[in-house]
This record gives sequence, C-alpha cells and structure tokens, in this order.
Amino acid sequence: MLVKNFMTATVITMREDQNLLEARELMRGKNLLSLPVVDDIGRLRGIITAVDIGRASPGDASTLSKYEANYLLGRLKVREVMSRSVITVNADDTIEYVAYQLYKYRIHALPVVDENNKLCGIISQTDMFRAIVEMMNMNRGCTRMTLETADRVGVLAEVCNIFKENNINIISLVTKQNSDGNTEITIRADLSVNGMDVIEHIREAGYDVQNIMTIQGLE
Repeated sequence: MLVKNFMTATVITMREDQNLLEARELMRGKNLLSLPVVDDIGRLRGIITAVDIGRASPGDASTLSKYEANYLLGRLKVREVMSRSVITVNADDTIEYVAYQLYKYRIHALPVVDENNKLCGIISQTDMFRAIVEMMNMNRGCTRMTLETADRVGVLAEVCNIFKENNINIISLVTKQNSDGNTEITIRADLSVNGMDVIEHIREAGYDVQNIMTIQGLE
C-alpha cells in the first residue's frame, strides 16, 4: 500500500504573504492543525502550525484587547513564523514509511510532494488509521488468534499450510518480533465453514495459540 492510495489530494494551503490572522481563522474554520505554504506554482515553501501561531500571539497575561491582538496577528506574515524545513513524503512511498515518520517526529500529517517539490497531497494520522483498518480487513467478521513461536525460516509457510489443508481462508496476518526473540503472529481467519478444528491442528503442530476471539465485522 502506497501513499497515493490514502493521501488527500485536495489540500488547503497558504501563501507566504498572507497574514497570521488569516491562517488562524482558516485553521479554526476547517479544524486543521497545520497548513502547507506554497508559492504561485504550487511548490512547497514551508508549513505553518497552530503552535507557530500560538507562539506569535500575545499571551494570556497580555493587557492587549482581543481587537488589538488580532491587529498584531494581521500585521505578521506567514513567512515570518512558518517552518521552512519540512518533512515530506512522495506519492510512491509506503504507508509503513509514513507511519515511521509520523511516529519519529511526533507530527500529525505530512505533505506529499513530487520530484519538483510541488505539493500533490497530504497524508495524516487519520489516513494511516484508515490504511490499518483496510489492511486488516476490519469490515469482515472473523476469528482472531495470536500464535507465539520461535523466529525461524519457514514458520509462516507452515502456519499458512495448516489453514490451507483445512480449507480455511486467512483474511489478514501480521507478525511482530517480541523482546525475547520469539515471533508473535496475529491471524484473522474465517472459521465459519470448518469450525475451530484448525486451532487444534495448529497446537498439534507445536504452536502456542493465545487470545482467541470472535470479532464482528465493523461498518
């Protein structure tokens, strides 16, 4: 799954010569935490966040009235407070890479640019959550189980073959390496046809089956 499959292509932006009052009101009106800043041909020049605007605004201890504070924000240009060093991704990057960038830098969204640094979209934490829901096929009812096994070559092939021999369809499969060096395998499968016998077959093959639960499909 790639960025281009989940990004929002229509992006609300600002220009460098617009003022902070405009930026603040646009963010409030659209319920946004940041706005990419672009030039006349759509190239990314920076990004301005609600935090940037907050830092530039008079503090609560200020004796300025609301109108005076708004006047000052109206005098400040976006270029004066925006961040020019922007973390970006490309449309053909993987969603795993995006998730890592969002986690590493503790940010909520990333501008998507092309090879000419032209803005072509934005991908957010919400988009990542949607990607996870789709990857895990959360809309389908299933039985969810977790297996713990040694981290060795061929484990997934062996497990999948047990499901195949029992004519069971695997809906999704995720692996995670634990701190003890073992591998945790989470499987969502359709057990509505052949029942739960496959679980006993997995145990007989030497796998530790944990956390078995039936899950209804989500809308």
